[in-house]
Amino acid sequence: MDSLTEDSEQDVRIMRLQQLIEKNIEIEQQLENKRFDDSILAIETILKKSNEIAKGQEERRTNPTELVLDTELLRRNHEVVGKAIQYNTNFTDQMIFTAITNLVFKDNDENWDSLCTVFIQFGMPLCTNDSMIAFIDVAPKQHIQKSRGIRKRKTVVEEKRPKKSDKLLRKEEGSASVSNTLKQIRQMYRTGNDQPIPYFKLICHPTNFMNSVQNSLNISFLVQENMIRIEPGINDLPQIRCVANPRNVSTKGSAQAICAIDVLFCQEMVKYYNIQEPMLKRLEKDDRF
Repeated sequence: MDSLTEDSEQDVRIMRLQQLIEKNIEIEQQLENKRFDDSILAIETILKKSNEIAKGQEERRTNPTELVLDTELLRRNHEVVGKAIQYNTNFTDQMIFTAITNLVFKDNDENWDSLCTVFIQFGMPLCTNDSMIAFIDVAPKQHIQKSRGIRKRKTVVEEKRPKKSDKLLRKEEGSASVSNTLKQIRQMYRTGNDQPIPYFKLICHPTNFMNSVQNSLNISFLVQENMIRIEPGINDLPQIRCVANPRNVSTKGSAQAICAIDVLFCQEMVKYYNIQEPMLKRLEKDDRF
């Protein structure tokens, strides 16, 4: 059987299952107006047609849509039978509960064997091949408590920084961008009578977040080279101050400074400082070398 023929037959089975589901819905809607025997006979007819659809198709390729429809039809048939019993016999769950209670609990004595004695008359024995008994695992699983692993202590490493960095001396795009940033900061610093410059006002770009990140990276190199210094400012916001003699500044202390910014925080700083134009201008391609 080729693939095209198989798909065509599959579509037919799906359509027939959908029709049976619609028939099931009609039977459910007419339960109150029909006799119990008629409703059960109609459901039995649906079951026979459903079995005919599935007959001889055990080896076919599994289709999710067909499987879902078949399962939905089986569930609906079960519910319709239950509703038919309730409408025509007034047989409720409470009545079943009461009957089981009266049968099991007699004279304040609980005896479930009496219920089994009744059910076994209508039950059907389930036979299992002896060869399958060996594969039935009835022994309880033992819970083995895992031993806690030894926690290794991390060795404290002293922070070190390179004695000399050549980032500013390289004639590359990155070093040129850092040098251009230093040049602009020194010009702003002189123009502002050597007053410190707010850090976030300096780095934040009003419309381009990636430019703000690049500015922050360039300034981190300048701080590492002791060209500028970051210190607390107004409202505990950082500010930048130029270093007059970078060579005379001691490098023994830690130069680590953590700054975490995202798009939302950058927008808040733009509003806080009312930034209309970026303070730092990007280096043009022609000026990099």
